[in-house]
Amino acid sequence: MGAREKDLNPDVHIGLKLPMGYSETGYFKQTKTTLQQAKYNIINLLQTIPGERLGLPTFGSNLHKILFEPMNEDFGDILESSIRDSLSKWLPYINIKNIEVQMPDYNVNQVNINIDFGLSFEPDRFGSVSVSFDQFESAINQ
Repeated sequence: MGAREKDLNPDVHIGLKLPMGYSETGYFKQTKTTLQQAKYNIINLLQTIPGERLGLPTFGSNLHKILFEPMNEDFGDILESSIRDSLSKWLPYINIKNIEVQMPDYNVNQVNINIDFGLSFEPDRFGSVSVSFDQFESAINQ
């Protein structure tokens, strides 16, 4: 059964939603489409620090490390390059259309990342995912 057939079948679940938790049926919350699962896979990859995952110690991205570097004029380019490297290594079926890195003026300790992407095996379907990172001090002051 191909990805399109699985997406159209209401009885087939593709993967798990994040954060993990119970659904009304008692099972973990699950995704219904490959595009929806790809969004959760991207979030999981970007928010995982290499060495954090048992059995797969190199899985993850270096974003947490980069976020504590000085935010100079090429900071966004460094983040984008790291994201592209991680996605190409761990999620090669993701075709990145655009990566937008924003550092809001109202919170200098926050970085917002928006990624527009497609699936290599379904070139006519596109999705978008947003991930926000706060430096430690701003996260504990909330």
